[in-house]
Amino acid sequence: MKFKLNTISTVLSSALLLTILNGCSNHKEAVQNEALLATSSIKVTPFGPQQNMQGSQAAALGNNQWVVASESQGLLLSDRKQSSVLLAGNFESISLKKISAQHFILASLDNNQDNVVIFNLVNNASSWQLEELTRISPPQAQPDAVCLFKNSNTETVSAFVPDVRGLINETVIYDLATNQTKNIAVREFSAVTEASGCAVNDETKTLYVGEAELGVWAINADAESDANKQPVALVEPYGELNSEIGALSVSQDGTLWLSATDGNMVYAYNAQTEKLSKWSLSGELAIESVAANLINDNQAQLVLIDDETGAYIEANVNYSAQSAPSKNKVAMTHIHANAQTTPVAAFGDAADDPAIWVNQQDAKNSLILGTDKRRGLMVYDLEGNKVQSLDIGRLNNVDVRQHQSINNQTHTWITASNRTLNSISVFTVDSENKVNHVTEVATNLAEIYGMCMYSSDSGNYVFVNDKSGLFQQYKLTGNKANLSGELVREFTLPSQPEGCSADDKRGQLFAGEEDQGIWYIGAEPSAGNKALMLQGVNEQLVADVEGMEIYHAGDTRYLVVSSQGDNSYVLYKISDDTQPNLSFAGKFNVTANLDKGIDGAGETDGLTVTSAALPGYPEGMLVVQDGYNRMPLQPQNFKIIDWREVKKAIK
Repeated sequence: MKFKLNTISTVLSSALLLTILNGCSNHKEAVQNEALLATSSIKVTPFGPQQNMQGSQAAALGNNQWVVASESQGLLLSDRKQSSVLLAGNFESISLKKISAQHFILASLDNNQDNVVIFNLVNNASSWQLEELTRISPPQAQPDAVCLFKNSNTETVSAFVPDVRGLINETVIYDLATNQTKNIAVREFSAVTEASGCAVNDETKTLYVGEAELGVWAINADAESDANKQPVALVEPYGELNSEIGALSVSQDGTLWLSATDGNMVYAYNAQTEKLSKWSLSGELAIESVAANLINDNQAQLVLIDDETGAYIEANVNYSAQSAPSKNKVAMTHIHANAQTTPVAAFGDAADDPAIWVNQQDAKNSLILGTDKRRGLMVYDLEGNKVQSLDIGRLNNVDVRQHQSINNQTHTWITASNRTLNSISVFTVDSENKVNHVTEVATNLAEIYGMCMYSSDSGNYVFVNDKSGLFQQYKLTGNKANLSGELVREFTLPSQPEGCSADDKRGQLFAGEEDQGIWYIGAEPSAGNKALMLQGVNEQLVADVEGMEIYHAGDTRYLVVSSQGDNSYVLYKISDDTQPNLSFAGKFNVTANLDKGIDGAGETDGLTVTSAALPGYPEGMLVVQDGYNRMPLQPQNFKIIDWREVKKAIK
């Protein structure tokens, strides 16, 4: 959902928002039926200098030290008794991420230049020093806020910058692996009009954005995901918050802290329980922002801005810290792509499945094939450059077989599932390295979906399926001039399949049932119609189960599977038994390669792999579809990965 709302009256007329609110109310009904945890009015005391502060937001360094922003005095280091100026100027909004006990990354809005400035904040000999690293300037737009995200998967720090257009820009600003400054645009997405603030929970990878008159929204902070927003807490009468919502912050335990100018209210949101705690502060105040530092498991120190005076104040509140969320016990190896293909023609869900054709005469002229399910078949060289486009319909999956029994110039058949014609599209490659469309093989499937190929001494075959779970096996006969396909077998899986992969030497077929797991059946037409479940979804393999392919490493075989539900890939070692089994061999994800400016891969549909030695890839390559192409934001494409990178994940 990507939309903008200017006023509460707009909300009332927006059917889209009402749909969100109705959906939200169901899973939060228990929370809304409970009274908010409340205390009596909390006493506040002055914090730091009170004269002409024009403050906006604070962030805790620890040891009773805070960094505070001032539109009149700049960036200051403060405690209860005194303050010292780190940098004079006009700053508002502040975000801080701890790199080590003596090293922080700090971000703030420089109002004099209408941009975001990123600093190193380092403690040398008990003295904190500020060093400017880089600046982010939203194009022709004044920034509203800034918040930093420390991503453990990608080992980066990125900055989210909401601006007056209602858009949020994400920029990688620091490489934790190399301790180097970066300034790499990642993506831009719509969010809220006039963001009052933002904050990120690094552990859950959640970006929170405040909208003063409406409430707080949650967005997945991981760039390899969709930026759809969900309501966290809304103002009355849609929720339980007073208005207007001020700047946001997240404390050490992941608690989201926010304030409302009406009623001097401060709130704490526990994401695990979806519960709000609230406190009313004493005095005539207009709370504009709140930041919290947990003193212990049962008490928090708050530093706030009173918008009436522009001065910082503080209060201590009783609050039970969140327990750490349980972590996935499966070890994840982070690897990088070496190259990527030209994006497909348009934004949206388009790129789907790749395949690799190996030029037996000259490996450097090998080709990567990829489906664009809005247009047809895309052809790329090994560097990812598009060299051909065959616009013949909505192709979903593609596969290749190179076998001496195939009677054409390169002994090649390429097939793809064509959802426009409900057919199998057949191609070949000529002696000039050009892919040519040969014919269409009709099917009687209700709606063709996934497919893969198989070749043996008995013939060349195509397995296709539809969303009902039905598989059909077609035998291709003839040559380029008179090719035809004959239905030779059918079998079914209980629910929707898509990806599959066949081992030509052993006559084995592995097929994915998206919500359930991985099945096995013999690949020969005579192998019957009873499939065997080999691997169910679990904490290692997270639905949807999507693309899969077999990698042959000498005498060892690995099945590489897209675990779409957690944006990762699972490796299974395949036993050599006549009826094989799978044993878990490793799990990995593809994260951004900052040196080459290549983003990671997420929500992968199809993948392919080869062990053939190719230029730059002596042990072969893995190619995966990327559902969210970033750095910068572009239509989907395919990521190319050296198999030696994948080997790092094998246990």
